[in-house]
Amino acid sequence: MSEVYFEKVKESAVGDVTLTLKGGRNETLNKAAYLLGRHAHLAPSNIDLAIMELHTAAKSVGLTDPEIKATIGSGFKRGGENPKILENSDTMPYTVSEFDRLISRLANKEMLVRDQETRKDKIKKAKEAWDRAVPISRDNKDAIRPALLYLNSRGLRASTATNVARFSPNVYDGPAIIFPALSSEGDVQGIQAVLLTPEGKKRIHNGISKYSRGVIAGNVMRIGDEHDGGAIIIVEGPEDALSVHQATSGNVEATIVCTFGKAGMQSYNVPRASDVTICADPDLDVDKCADVLSGDGSTSVHVVRFNELGVENVVDANDYLKEVGEDKLREALALAKPVEQVKQETIEAERQWPTPYDPIDPASIPARRWIYGRHYIRSNVSVLASAGGIGKTSMQTVEALAIATGKALLEDMVHEQCNVWLINLEDPLEEMQRRVAAAMMHYEVKADDVRGRLFLDAGRDLKIIFAKQSRDGLDVDEELREYMADRIEQNNIGMVFVDPWVGANQINENDNVAMNAAIASVRSIADRTDCAFVLTHHIRKMHGDDATVDSVRGAGSLIGAARAARVINKVSQDDALKLGVNEQQSLGIFRVDDGKANLAPPAEKAVYRRMEGVQLPNGEYVGVAVPFKMPDLFDGVTTRDAMKVQRIVGQALEDGDPYRQSVQAKMWVGSAVAEALSLDVEKKHEKAKIRAIVKQWLETDVLRVEQFYDKRQAREVQVVSVGAWITGEEAGL
Repeated sequence: MSEVYFEKVKESAVGDVTLTLKGGRNETLNKAAYLLGRHAHLAPSNIDLAIMELHTAAKSVGLTDPEIKATIGSGFKRGGENPKILENSDTMPYTVSEFDRLISRLANKEMLVRDQETRKDKIKKAKEAWDRAVPISRDNKDAIRPALLYLNSRGLRASTATNVARFSPNVYDGPAIIFPALSSEGDVQGIQAVLLTPEGKKRIHNGISKYSRGVIAGNVMRIGDEHDGGAIIIVEGPEDALSVHQATSGNVEATIVCTFGKAGMQSYNVPRASDVTICADPDLDVDKCADVLSGDGSTSVHVVRFNELGVENVVDANDYLKEVGEDKLREALALAKPVEQVKQETIEAERQWPTPYDPIDPASIPARRWIYGRHYIRSNVSVLASAGGIGKTSMQTVEALAIATGKALLEDMVHEQCNVWLINLEDPLEEMQRRVAAAMMHYEVKADDVRGRLFLDAGRDLKIIFAKQSRDGLDVDEELREYMADRIEQNNIGMVFVDPWVGANQINENDNVAMNAAIASVRSIADRTDCAFVLTHHIRKMHGDDATVDSVRGAGSLIGAARAARVINKVSQDDALKLGVNEQQSLGIFRVDDGKANLAPPAEKAVYRRMEGVQLPNGEYVGVAVPFKMPDLFDGVTTRDAMKVQRIVGQALEDGDPYRQSVQAKMWVGSAVAEALSLDVEKKHEKAKIRAIVKQWLETDVLRVEQFYDKRQAREVQVVSVGAWITGEEAGL
């Protein structure tokens, strides 16, 4: 039981880290490490792997090794000093010396850095900051004006924060409202400060708007006195706690607990037999929290999801307070449902099966409205995936020109000529202008051919973010979605390229829920505007293997949502030569595979492109994607040539020194083919042609393999002989 419990804690801790973004990464990692330290005694053999997973999650959100090791060291130590004791468990917490040895072992393995600052020192600094801060009250409103303005903007009265929060005029060179993290005895252990402007708006300093000091993990902001059997309302953020306090004060007897984030909900010790209500943000895994909070089973857990109460743009208690007021918030809390009921209602709402089918006239079903090849279709999203530097951006530039002009520049059919919008979030605008200019020069596309039909936006500073994740949850930019849809309709655009997709989001790309939300935003634009979208994405490092649709980086929901998907693979110079390409043309070739129709099409049936240098008037060369066909290895080979090879092979067999099938053999049959066709086996592309011819002729009985008694080896060996002899008439003689 203990190890199962630890695994749940670990999964939650690692999941919280992968969801966090810049501004809250260290704090979330600290809390996650605190959770592992607090539960380390439950599964000692799993600790190393758990910390490694925490490392991986932290790296995925952009933290560096020194930051990760120091933060894990701090959080893990604090957690071990506050071990979780499970009811009915025989597993005992580490003694001080045992845990110190564990810390030393992990530090020696360079999995964490031992925290040299003592817990006592951290708490002392937090208490000093709290003591210096000014109490919030109407009596000193002039001194705390930024805090009052901030509270007012959140729909909160000053009296709600009295004896709860404080104000500091100088945190990171500016004002801040401060919330305390309290121990179970009510002592200040840490503080969280929301940085403010003098006008009461949130302020950003070094990329963060919240600042923590002391020991936050394992402590909470508590309003009211908790006791066994009492009512507890748990929220993630301080503003939500104040909102609930304002709505329930004088009406509901309950302790309000702010855990400073999701991780804190699973490290909070709930008094036995409590009645807990969780104010859940949309992305909170309520089932996991309920498992932890219910403890030995004596505690009942209810939940309120404010985003499901029918009010737009509401995700938490503070949003709900601002939109509908205190009475409605109090009513929502009173109507909180048991976790199991919420879970069952969710299942039932999703399952409205079976649906009766009324057959329709097949002739009335409209045809699919493809724009380009079998790649881009109206009202749908497609995906193009590739490693960097192969040619995907150039290829899509040419495809955009093809669609805008109605010309099959890459020999793919343009089913519908329409206006095109190229969005590149990776390359500067000047670089994209070079690519477009070079492609237009190569394909002789005139300015008037694309003027008013082609739209181009590019640059790393271009802000098109469909969705982002933060400690406050998942946020889909509805304003951006509406803006893009309006502009697409106004400009009659039928095709949109977004390159790269990772630049259009700030989400954990491995999170299927987040990826679905981001793609749903794009699909809603496609649905409304009847436009086709293609999202260009990256593939994982393949270590020399060919990429397939399964190689696309991140959550599988991206490919699942795509109507069509293609994957680009680079063809090395060596492989090109082996396929019969001459040395002059062997560079810059890549293969485009239909990822959803066929994961790995045979090379001879694949679509190939080649990057060709085009010189601009300024003297620079820019690569342009052009159609490329692999050489026909039988080009120029006649029946008479086959007869000539048969005679050479037959004579060798008659002389007792027959040819062999193996390319390593001294008497390789390919030498006979080379002699007859005047080819050079030392040239890779010509050797590739020879091998293909040998393979084909063995399959069609021009040549055949048979047993031959070798006198020198005194045994039978396999040799190449003549199959069905070609007649003079067949050879045209």
